[in-house]
Amino acid sequence: MGRFKKGGFSHKKYKDRYEKVSEAQKKRWNVPLEDHSYSTQQNTTMFPIGVDHEEEVQVPNSRSFTQWREGRRVVELGILADGLRGCAKCGLPLQLGHTTSILTCGLSAILKIPCSNTVCRHVNNIPTGKRQERIWDANVKLASASINAGLGERQVNTLLSGLNIPPVSHCMMSARQKDVGVALQEVAKETVDQALCEEVELTKRNKDQDSITAAVDAGWQMRGSGRSYNSLSGHCSMIGTETGKIVNYAVRIKSCRVCSLAEKSKSSPPVHECHMNWSGSAKSMEADMVTEMVKDVGKKGVSVSSIVGDEDSTTIARLRANVDKNITKVSDSNHVKKLLGNSLYEIKKKHKTLTIKVIQYLQRCFNYILAQGKGNPDMIKESILALSGHPFGQHERCNNTWCRFLDNPNEKFNSLPHGKPLTDGALQNDLKSVFTKYAENSGKLSSLGSTQANESFNRIVASKAPKQQHYSSSGSLNYRIAACVAQKNEGNKYILDVNKNMSVSPGYYTLRLAVLRDIQHRKRKAIANTYRFKQRRRNLKSTRHQKLATREVREGVTYSSGIGLEDHLSDDIEEIPSPSLQPAYQTIEWSTTVNNIFFDIEATGLARNSHITQISATSDKGSINTYVLPKKPITPKAQEITGIKVEGSKMFCHDKEVKSVGIKEALKMLILFLAQYKKNVIIGHNIKSYDLPVLFCALNNCSIMNEFSCSILGFLDTLQLFKSLLPGLTSYAQSNLYNTVLNETYDGHDSMEDVVALSRLFHHLAPSTEAKQLSSFSFDSAARRYDHNQKTKLLLPTLTPLTEKKVITLRTANVIAASGMSFSHLRISYARDGRQGIEDVLKEEDVNGKVRVTKSKKIVDAISDFFKSLKPDE
Repeated sequence: MGRFKKGGFSHKKYKDRYEKVSEAQKKRWNVPLEDHSYSTQQNTTMFPIGVDHEEEVQVPNSRSFTQWREGRRVVELGILADGLRGCAKCGLPLQLGHTTSILTCGLSAILKIPCSNTVCRHVNNIPTGKRQERIWDANVKLASASINAGLGERQVNTLLSGLNIPPVSHCMMSARQKDVGVALQEVAKETVDQALCEEVELTKRNKDQDSITAAVDAGWQMRGSGRSYNSLSGHCSMIGTETGKIVNYAVRIKSCRVCSLAEKSKSSPPVHECHMNWSGSAKSMEADMVTEMVKDVGKKGVSVSSIVGDEDSTTIARLRANVDKNITKVSDSNHVKKLLGNSLYEIKKKHKTLTIKVIQYLQRCFNYILAQGKGNPDMIKESILALSGHPFGQHERCNNTWCRFLDNPNEKFNSLPHGKPLTDGALQNDLKSVFTKYAENSGKLSSLGSTQANESFNRIVASKAPKQQHYSSSGSLNYRIAACVAQKNEGNKYILDVNKNMSVSPGYYTLRLAVLRDIQHRKRKAIANTYRFKQRRRNLKSTRHQKLATREVREGVTYSSGIGLEDHLSDDIEEIPSPSLQPAYQTIEWSTTVNNIFFDIEATGLARNSHITQISATSDKGSINTYVLPKKPITPKAQEITGIKVEGSKMFCHDKEVKSVGIKEALKMLILFLAQYKKNVIIGHNIKSYDLPVLFCALNNCSIMNEFSCSILGFLDTLQLFKSLLPGLTSYAQSNLYNTVLNETYDGHDSMEDVVALSRLFHHLAPSTEAKQLSSFSFDSAARRYDHNQKTKLLLPTLTPLTEKKVITLRTANVIAASGMSFSHLRISYARDGRQGIEDVLKEEDVNGKVRVTKSKKIVDAISDFFKSLKPDE
């Protein structure tokens, strides 16, 4: 810049140049830095007037964007820092804020940054990431990541645009996926060859034979409806039974986008890489792919002696005809069990006694027979034939290893209705025909294999090539299936091998997540093989099934094919309420500002809907005592105890006439008394079970519950309090406590005398804050409990037909009513699913895991028999 002397520059021209550069830098740095600029006007003048610059790149390309501050970018910080280290010409450090434009290249970009040295004025091209010639590493990894995550170009751009990152072009994405696809297929081939060598070694070591046994299963990219299978593509895997790894795979594709477009335009297709390799039906793909894989393995010097597969195709027949007539077929255990289940559910349509629970019992017995008779076809044959008679109480052909009725004929069936054997002869004949077919194939059943590993591979394929997306018209499907093969054999770390083949960095975070996913997979697999996990899985499945069955009974028929055409079913829309919980009392926060109100009432009787005859309340600041003229007669017992009687419109207490008012006026007087204070806590003896229900009943009848609640914080029951303070007493009646603690007596059963005595007793014992809080409960919880009890009282009379005929006890009726069910709800349950419907609603669990009513089979049978005996019009 020029030699600097003390006090200034050595020459005026150096000073002028310094000032000119400084002014230009200040103007550049004063450009506003907005993280989010949503305005349409942008300051595009990055250089001040009068400052020349050496290079100005204006390429008519949509990727070149002068508004470089818009959006977000994927940047490798190390590469960007190296680029900003110095100008390519003069070496002066560059400023990111001096960027004039950006050239977007997929996820990466080139920043146009001019040098701040006005003598240099060179426009530097600063990359935001690594690249090999014209190919950016970030775009390569985007292509491999999209295949690994099961995303296509549209999904990737949707994600990027949601993050406000510039979307990538279809051409770039397609080109990079082709490059990555080649590497994926190479990695998949290497893993397959390695897995085949491992399978041969393990087979020699464990079975002492050269030929291997492999499980095969195909999958299609379009779901079949059960009647039509017209997928345009399919894949098949061959997995060694010893290693559990894929030793070969094949793909069949019936369409090509380029060829289809050429055919549509009636022209010849251009030269392209066509992946279409199948012209037959989708159903015939599996047999052809298995034949090809077995032949391909044979070319590598490995023979296949046995094939494990399902019973849905003619694969084994074609293998014997085209490859090796001595090759054997091993049935898939899961498929055999599934076929039995399908047969049983088909029979269920004809026989109502064959419930889901009975089907599950038969399936468990069948599974146990297969497990115990492995390698013993004679035992399996005899046991399966015996299974057609075992649930009907016929144990002549049963075996001691699985039938406990041979040792103890008095045993009961835990999984059959009523614990008794089935009696439907027609059902037994149908079951016998089903089990006879399986008994005739006992040889196959004694040596079952598993295609579970193939099903696992199919799930991986579904994650990387979702069925709702169409990838088979290009090479994308081949690449994605190759990625699935590599992941199945090598785990999630296969992506590192792909990066290595593409000559890009493995990626620190890519490696970390891949290792973590593989560790999690091995951990889950190890846990899934434990007895505890399997037992928990069975219990969860059983619980879900039970909840579903109960909800369907409660809701009725809500969805079914053609249900709208059947009026008698579509009208059944009444829903049985879910289990009603009895609200719990909630304590209140006790403080020094709480105002204690000692309270008591007298009433016409002990019933909770009795009418109040006297209301008394007292506190440190005043008291109230009111006699109430009831509309119900006072019971003789209450009259004897309280001394209160009514003659005409006059009220007497111990033969002395007292002034009385109506119940509404008396309650309003009580409310006015309470309104003088704040944070009132009403204290009474046995208030929770008697005084409050009677008081709430009166407040509801007078429609002034809301006015009463405004002055109340909560309640305290001294019966519960004194039991905790004075344990071991024979009686906790208030008069007895008063005599025991204070050694005095008072005139009981006069509410005013009671509240005064209670006040003295309370202050004498001086309970701690903690003790008072434990015996207190809030107004809201008390009101909810009262409402719940009232609903129970309304539902209880509907169950009278059951209690009168002693079908259920009064206690059971109370539990049913408290759960929110009436007689009509039980009748609807029986109409919808018979005995099972009654059982489902009675043993339904609430949110706390408690049974709604009971699990007792005796009660369920009694209620079911009662409804069975009723006539339709009853």
